[in-house]
Amino acid sequence: MTARSPVHPGELLVSLGLVALGAFIVFETGGIAESQGYAQIGPRLFPYLIGAGLTLCGALLAWHALAGGWRDVPLDQEGHDTPDWPAFAIVSAGIVLHMAVIGWAGFIIASTLLFMLIARGFGSRRPGRDAIVAVLLAIATFFIFTLGLGLNLPKGPFGGG
Repeated sequence: MTARSPVHPGELLVSLGLVALGAFIVFETGGIAESQGYAQIGPRLFPYLIGAGLTLCGALLAWHALAGGWRDVPLDQEGHDTPDWPAFAIVSAGIVLHMAVIGWAGFIIASTLLFMLIARGFGSRRPGRDAIVAVLLAIATFFIFTLGLGLNLPKGPFGGG
């Protein structure tokens, strides 16, 4: 490489990680049993699309990393100096809490808590509004997935008998 376009090893490593993750998803999707629904779209379509998209994005980022670094990264803006560890901790806690409670609390409660913690991690200071939006999104998502797509999500205390 020339002096104008040094290789950025950290960026290259993340890029190749995306390529590997995408390739893994595409490879593992082949193991999903094929069954077509009413629309003739089987359960493999979306994992293939996601895997291909990750692989393509990773390849593009790797090309950028090899050609002088990722483009349009605002390194000179305030806030890019150090990681925001409290925000990272809040978002991580939301994800872990979601995984821990979804089995007994159900999808709607777990997803509401997840949304509220992620909104807080991204800087929201309006927990009331966040709770309302979270409940509405969780309920809408629950019904889209259960009624629209026929998936069985955990109902929690709303499961009835």
